[in-house]
Amino acid sequence: MELTQSQLESIRDQIPEPYNTPQRFGEFIRQKVQPHNTLCTAVKAEIDKLLAPLIRRYENRFFCRIDDSHQLKTPESIIDKIFRPFKKGPKAGEPIPSQYDLKNFDKTMTDLARFRIVCNFLSDVKIVEEAIRKSEKLNQKFNIKHESTIDQRPKLRKSGERSVKFVLEYKNQPGLFLEIQVMTQLQEAWDKKDHFLVYETRRRDPESDEENFSDFLDAKMHAMAELLYVADNYFEDLRSSREELGKNKGGQ
Repeated sequence: MELTQSQLESIRDQIPEPYNTPQRFGEFIRQKVQPHNTLCTAVKAEIDKLLAPLIRRYENRFFCRIDDSHQLKTPESIIDKIFRPFKKGPKAGEPIPSQYDLKNFDKTMTDLARFRIVCNFLSDVKIVEEAIRKSEKLNQKFNIKHESTIDQRPKLRKSGERSVKFVLEYKNQPGLFLEIQVMTQLQEAWDKKDHFLVYETRRRDPESDEENFSDFLDAKMHAMAELLYVADNYFEDLRSSREELGKNKGGQ
């Protein structure tokens, strides 16, 4: 991710020396997010234990996998989020101060550390969701909030993404957060394409949707998300009927 000139100037003015340069600001950021990384690694190990019996239960097929390839936000994406220019007030075009700054971002951003659980079927997502939600160990150590957009009506969703998101806040250190996403393989595939085709373009130039998406690419991506949701439901029906057929044959 390439930072803007304005963001580079903010680094120079607001990060203490000797870290206030394009070459060294990442060191400053990484020091502040190291606790998030450590906590996320520990939680992932706990989630591995939580998922193990489920994976064994469905060993005849792929059930889920953990993707931690982007466990920490990059320093560039953190700077971008802090100094993002397109935060708006209640009136169009009226800027409001960012809710994040270089002093508080490590205690206010909830997605500095994160990982994703990718499931095969929609029912698998719900099984994983329930396992995390009811985990005694996780509830003892964390304040847990979660929301699901999988079955949410389109008008209630900010984007085409359909997933379950958990935000965990460590009780022993309030303000220390991590995020867990749960989604199907089809939803993950859509997310990766939308991030490149739409999200990054909108992030760089939020005021120019008409010029950037004159081909209605954003609308097409949203429609594709709905098609994949239909596909997920269709695969779920096929799985259910296939397993029911197997039970009937086994009972004969």
